[in-house]
Amino acid sequence: MIHAIFDVTACHPGNISADHIMDAMRETARQLGCTIRSHLIEPFQPHGATCVLILAESHITVSTWPEHRLAHIDIFTCRADIDPHQAVEPILIVLGGHIGNTKNIVRLSPENRDELSVTSGPISSY
Repeated sequence: MIHAIFDVTACHPGNISADHIMDAMRETARQLGCTIRSHLIEPFQPHGATCVLILAESHITVSTWPEHRLAHIDIFTCRADIDPHQAVEPILIVLGGHIGNTKNIVRLSPENRDELSVTSGPISSY
């Protein structure tokens, strides 16, 4: 499973169209080889948005803070034809920023759940 997160700084000043962001997210999903199931755009006032693209393979999200020229991108998929660091480019172009921080998070999957749970320790329940 791939879970890549990106902090994007120096984004275009001003409010970027959430529809343009969603179009770029669709292109990222296409490059990843993922199947789009649904989407949601949640605009904020006076500006900014969170965009969610639901994939058969999980999700892509983008949240923007135009007043800080900042955005966060989250790509989580159980499969990908290419590295998310390559596929994120359409979103970066729309945002106009550059990656200030990125991290790949190791997630449990059916193939590695036993191996990781031993090394990472149990997750406490409530």
